[in-house]
Amino acid sequence: MSEKRHATIDQVAKTAGVSIQTVSRVLNNRPDVSSETRQRVQQVIEELSYQPFAIARGLASKRTYTLGLIASDFTDYWFAQVVNSAEKEVRTHGYFFMLGSTECDLQDEPKYLRLLTERHGEGILFIRASHPDDMEILRNITQSGIPVVTTGIYLPGSEFSFIEVDNVDGGKKATQYLIDLGHTQIAMITGPSELLAAQNRTQGYQQALESASIPVDPRLIVHGEAWLHRSGYYAMKELLGRKQPFTAVFAQNDRLAKGAISALNEAGLKVPLDVSIIGYDDIPEAEFDAPPLTTMHQPMEEVGKAAASLLIKLIEDPNTTPQQLLFNTELVIRSSCAPLQK
Repeated sequence: MSEKRHATIDQVAKTAGVSIQTVSRVLNNRPDVSSETRQRVQQVIEELSYQPFAIARGLASKRTYTLGLIASDFTDYWFAQVVNSAEKEVRTHGYFFMLGSTECDLQDEPKYLRLLTERHGEGILFIRASHPDDMEILRNITQSGIPVVTTGIYLPGSEFSFIEVDNVDGGKKATQYLIDLGHTQIAMITGPSELLAAQNRTQGYQQALESASIPVDPRLIVHGEAWLHRSGYYAMKELLGRKQPFTAVFAQNDRLAKGAISALNEAGLKVPLDVSIIGYDDIPEAEFDAPPLTTMHQPMEEVGKAAASLLIKLIEDPNTTPQQLLFNTELVIRSSCAPLQK
């Protein structure tokens, strides 16, 4: 059986009746090609299923069109949505990602960075929740001349480019919704306390209570060890064990909320009849929980697209100044919250 051979740029040129140089100009989106010729060449490329040889293309243009994408956990819904959207965006500009997962271990990052440098990666997109003081790696990369965009952290006025969701405002909106329903004894289950996202959501919770002249009671705050169902479950067990009355809970992500609801059910408490609970993220299954979970929607796809777009802009225009962009959350009202029963 003969092996199927890939179409070559020479075959494309001959079939389209143009020079190899003209095909190259079309592939690189050069403006010095007539619309009629461009359309004819693109049609032949599609008919022959021609794929440019990336290495040869890189040698000719001194570019690789390779980007690095490093995330801590591709199984997490937030990360996965950002990654998917970012990948779609860079593909439309002729770039592709090399993916690396650190599995929440920051020690793995230098390995991927070295690999990307060896393969002449043109830019790096970090998609992970970060510690606010974990800037040394980013600083070293930026100083080496490689453009970097990071999500999961927001430092206004920084020398780095960040795309993030406004978690302070999101935490405030979630808590304010419970206050508007008449609740004053509002507990909170946080994410890992060392992460900036958890700190910001906590700040929003405190701001909402203070604006309503409701004292912040430390006995109603439990810190989850991870953004996982079991952390929400055990945090709620701890909260119930403190015997401090509460009628509503702000869980800092949907998985924490779902775990907390399991613990409430075990304790014979009904949601939302006995306890109202609001989550954060708006993961797909939140809509189909029993009861459907009220939550804060994060625009993950918009974050991924904006991060990828900014990274390409930094690559193609070295004079672009670093940018820090915040996206807003949106309250999604379902059935897990109810007005306070008096």
